[in-house]
Amino acid sequence: MFIKLVGTLDNCNTEHTERLHIDFAKDAYRVTNRKDEYLQMTLWLERKEKILRHDKFIRWRSAGSPPPTTKNSYWRPADHVQHRHLQMTKFPSAYGVTLPTLTAQYGAIDFRDAFAYFVIGFKNPEFSKRQCELAADKFFLPFQFVSVYHNIKFWNEDPLGREDKSDALDVVHVKPGYVNKQGRVVGGRFDTAIVNDGTGKHSGVKGYRVGQVRVVFSLTERALKHLFPNERPHHHLAYVEWFSKFPSAPEPNHAMYKISRPTEHSATIIPVANIRRSVQLFPEFGPIAPRDWTSQNVLERCRKFYVSPWSDRHSYVTIR
Repeated sequence: MFIKLVGTLDNCNTEHTERLHIDFAKDAYRVTNRKDEYLQMTLWLERKEKILRHDKFIRWRSAGSPPPTTKNSYWRPADHVQHRHLQMTKFPSAYGVTLPTLTAQYGAIDFRDAFAYFVIGFKNPEFSKRQCELAADKFFLPFQFVSVYHNIKFWNEDPLGREDKSDALDVVHVKPGYVNKQGRVVGGRFDTAIVNDGTGKHSGVKGYRVGQVRVVFSLTERALKHLFPNERPHHHLAYVEWFSKFPSAPEPNHAMYKISRPTEHSATIIPVANIRRSVQLFPEFGPIAPRDWTSQNVLERCRKFYVSPWSDRHSYVTIR
């Protein structure tokens, strides 16, 4: 029941039941005369509950009969900290990353075209998709490098709306491969995320789409003034490679949505603020799991995936 409701057994594991076993069984049994003990145990527990309720009533009357606590004045622990949903580092992870480096190390093979399309669409929201594509063909890129960020942090609120629960940290990693201090090659990591198209709500996949985040970057002040002299976009932008849209219903056997890599490469530039959270994908292995698939290359070699809502409680409630 708890797995179906909240996706986890937190506070409902063996420790919880052992505590109840002591209160409702051991303590209750000790006060009996070991004869017809179930009736005596039940009466003892009933009396204990009545005493507890009466004690709370006396305390409430002694305090002047205060009204029930409203939602807005709900008590919070002293160490409960409110976070912004999106949190970026103050300084970039790397400065002056050239456009060829974005292609070679980050896999952003269509960065120029995607950025041109983004600028045209942002400055001309009335343009159709075809008009943006035609204008983007004539667009001149006024810069040759950007500053990049290697992770995005999200503080996800409690999915059940409980105000006394702390926010959960979620991170999207966007980092190319490198050689560590021991001289070993560490593969790159480009996480998948669920992105809001502007119509997504608190829960459900309508208005959302899964994408692989390849680059998170910001422009120089000079480039911003040249490209956006009037209204500016969000300071942090992301280059995202898209998966197919969510189907109308999940798979019947396991309630996970099935998505795939499109046959034609599809990538766009979006504001980082549109990214809702990270998302876990399961590859569709088929009858045999290919031995050449690894955590480093499975997103490129596999074509079909299942969107998992089981990674944490927040995803269980929101990705349904």
